Amino acid sequence: MAVRGRHRRYQPNRINRASLTVTAGGAGMALPLIGTGVAHAADVDTWNKVAACESTNRWHVNTGNGFYGGLQFAQSTWEAYGGARYAARADLATKDQQIAVAEKVLDGQGPGAWPVCSVRAGLTRGGDTPDIQPAGTIKRAQKTSKTSVQDVQPQTTPQSRAGTAEMYTVVHGDTLSEIAESQEVKGGWRGLYAANRKAIGADPDLILPGQRLALRGKAAPDTKPRSAPESSPKAAPRTTPKSAPKKTSSERDEQATSSRSLVAPVSASTGTPYRKAGSSWSKGYHTGVDFAVPTGTSVRSVGTGQVVSAGWEGSFGYQVVIRHADGSYSQYAHLSAISVKDGQSVGAGQRIGRSGSTGNSTGPHLHFEVRTGPGFGSDIDPVAYLRAGGVRI
Repeated sequence: MAVRGRHRRYQPNRINRASLTVTAGGAGMALPLIGTGVAHAADVDTWNKVAACESTNRWHVNTGNGFYGGLQFAQSTWEAYGGARYAARADLATKDQQIAVAEKVLDGQGPGAWPVCSVRAGLTRGGDTPDIQPAGTIKRAQKTSKTSVQDVQPQTTPQSRAGTAEMYTVVHGDTLSEIAESQEVKGGWRGLYAANRKAIGADPDLILPGQRLALRGKAAPDTKPRSAPESSPKAAPRTTPKSAPKKTSSERDEQATSSRSLVAPVSASTGTPYRKAGSSWSKGYHTGVDFAVPTGTSVRSVGTGQVVSAGWEGSFGYQVVIRHADGSYSQYAHLSAISVKDGQSVGAGQRIGRSGSTGNSTGPHLHFEVRTGPGFGSDIDPVAYLRAGGVRI
C-alpha cells in the first residue's frame, strides 16, 4: 500500500523536525531534565541504530543544514555537552567522541532528545555503558599522523611547479559540484566524478576529507584499452578511437537524458495527487504531488537550475527550491538530508538530498511542487510539467 503523507502549511511539527536532528541542549529545547540518580547509557550497537535512522550511519556528514555528525547534533548542543573538547563540530569528531557526547545528552535529557529515532533504535534509559575510547582515539591519531583530517586545507597541487594544477585535496564540507565550479572542471561535477570514479566509488555524494581528485580527467584507467590483433586482417573497421574509454554509469545516464529536458525527482509511483481537495491543506487542496518512497531515497533535481532555498521551511520540513532556466521553480519537501546549498548551480538528475518525513508529514515520502514563483501559493500541475519535459509518469 502506497504511503500517502499529508501536511499543512505554516504549522511546523517540532517532533518530526527533531527526528532528523538532535536539537536538545542549549536554550532550544523544552524537554525536561532527567534526575542524575539513574544511569542513562546505551551500548554502541544501539547508538549505531540511532545514527542509521538520523544520518544513514554517516558519522562525518555535514550537509550544510546546521546539524552535524552521525547523530545530527546542533552546534549549541555539541558545545553545551562538552563536544568542543574533542572537535569544533560533531562531524569533525570521531565516532567514539560523538557517542561520548550523546551519552551526556541522554543522561541530561533522556531518549526524548531523539524523539523518533530513539523509538526506532530501542534507545532507553539505563542501558549498557558503551565500549568507547574518545580520548584514546584522538591520541593515537596524533602519534601516527602529523596532520589530522581536520587540519587538511583546500589545495590544488601541480605535478610540476612549472605546470598547471591537476589535483585537488578534499576537505570537510566539499561537494563535487563546488569543487568542479571553483576549479572550472570541464564537464562539471559529472566530468569530475567520471575522472575519479575509481577513487570515489559508486556514490558521487560520498567524498572523504583527504581524498586526492584529478581535475583534468587524467586519473589512471582501471585497465588498458584492448586493441585488435595484428594478425586479423578481416577485423571490422573501428568507428571510434582505439583509446576511447568505456562510458561510466553517470555518462550513460547523462546521455540517456540528453534527449529530454527533464527527469523524474525519484523513481517511484505517485501517491496523493495534485489538487486533491481536503481540510488537511491550508489552501483547501494539495499543492503538489507525493511520491511514495522510503526515508533515505535519493532525490534528484528535475532540471538544470540554481538553488534558491535549502533548509527548514515550516510544515514542509527540510526542503530545496530550485529556479530553472524557463523561469519555473521546483520544490522538494520533507527531506531527511540536504546535499546542496543556497546559490549552488545544479544539473538535471543531480542528487540534491534524500527523502524523509520531516515537517508536517504522516509518513516517509517526497512532496514535489512546481511553481511560477519561489513562494507557496504559486503552484501549477507538477505531473503535467514533468510530462511536457519528456518524463513518463
